[in-house]
Amino acid sequence: MMKIDVAINSYKKPESLIYTLMTLKKTAGDMIDTVYINDDRSRNGALEIYKSPQVKEYFSPWKIDVRENTKNIGIKQAYIRGYYPPYMDWKFKLKRWYRFFSPEYGHNRYDIRYQYALEHTDKKYLLILHDDVKFMQNVVKVYLERFAQNPELTIVGDFGQCWRCHFKPFCNRKNVVEGRYPSPHWPLTPSKEIARVDDFNPKEGYTYACRINEWCCMVDVAKANTLTEQSRAFFGNMYPHSDTAAYWFALGVKLGYKFDDPLLDNRKEYYQHAWQGFSGHSVWVNQGQGKSVYDKQGIIDLIEKEFGFIWPEEKDEKEK
Repeated sequence: MMKIDVAINSYKKPESLIYTLMTLKKTAGDMIDTVYINDDRSRNGALEIYKSPQVKEYFSPWKIDVRENTKNIGIKQAYIRGYYPPYMDWKFKLKRWYRFFSPEYGHNRYDIRYQYALEHTDKKYLLILHDDVKFMQNVVKVYLERFAQNPELTIVGDFGQCWRCHFKPFCNRKNVVEGRYPSPHWPLTPSKEIARVDDFNPKEGYTYACRINEWCCMVDVAKANTLTEQSRAFFGNMYPHSDTAAYWFALGVKLGYKFDDPLLDNRKEYYQHAWQGFSGHSVWVNQGQGKSVYDKQGIIDLIEKEFGFIWPEEKDEKEK
């Protein structure tokens, strides 16, 4: 049986992350070898939880590889010397040279989410996840089957950010996945509302809305790393006019890399993203509806109820 590895980013919500992995283990446990957890300097005991004997024992025989960033990166853009995507012309580099050379701004490339896993896995495929996904069926099997059907693919997973795209009235995810694009300018998308598709003029403002969403996708590791080297952009980095992975995706499309979404019509049968009722980022930032409240104890209780797992801190208290 082919095994894959998993990459998941961590920031101050180890309870949610562990629950995600438990649902993944329940549905696809025997298809996974190593889980790479990249922590963005939580400094709240998260690392100790991931490295605890109880967690290691529960997930055995999985290997848990935990790494902490050299500095917090959040949703900022990381500047890596030598990696200059197309928008970084000489004027950009001259104006912002300090971001590439100053210790205050420069980043270790492994601080970029998922990059450590992409460069350290020895598997052909890597599953990339958010820490707020609940699995009901075996997504790994479905994604691997799609790669087997089309070996030219670089990435598969949940496609599209239609809620952020002004092409939405004239487009749908199925058309794009099947190669019917809303505009000759795609994957550029309008930054403001338009009356007709042919009203879109990138010179008047554009963004990148389309992507395979990082909260649950699988990449062909060799092709993904080659794409990074060709585009000089990182999958997990933030870039102007785009959310995570969108700019990397757009450059990949232009370079001829292929993508697909095997669960266009039935994703909710397999997994639920933001199962707590809000996106993970809304815990830290008001995204228009106020900050969300992260229910740490509620998730700890849910983990015990569903999986019989006593949270390490809770276990210490109960054994006193």
